[in-house]
Amino acid sequence: MIQIQQPQLQHTRLVVKANQSMSWRANLMLAASLGVVCMGIAIAMAFMGFWMIIPFAGAEIVFVLFCLHATVRRLGRQEVITIQPQAILLEWGYQEPEVTVNLPRQWSKLNYRCSDNEFETGDLSLSAHGKRYPLGKSLGREEKRTLYTELRDRL
Repeated sequence: MIQIQQPQLQHTRLVVKANQSMSWRANLMLAASLGVVCMGIAIAMAFMGFWMIIPFAGAEIVFVLFCLHATVRRLGRQEVITIQPQAILLEWGYQEPEVTVNLPRQWSKLNYRCSDNEFETGDLSLSAHGKRYPLGKSLGREEKRTLYTELRDRL
């Protein structure tokens, strides 16, 4: 998902983040429903004498919660690209910028390569002074192409 913000006429800010199809609450509801089914089967099996299934069912529920948490956390990462008259500011992070890169606008070069393979999303990056910074890692093919067009028009 790409959001374009123009707080001032000379600055453009693009916020790039993954599309979260479900909120954390919806993920908890999914995990709870899976847990009810899993524990229901485990308890039924325990009444038949297979009581050792219960700890494994509990471990399975914990594992599902861990995987959902890791996925939601990974999808929460965002990129903020701020284009100023003399510089381009790249920021990556979750709640606040964890990595910040300031590039001179005149020396920055935008690169986009995309093969004919429809399963590849392409490679979008901004480079300056021999260093390359990938952009739009969480985007699909069409979204990455849209981001490239927006950046190309503004640079």
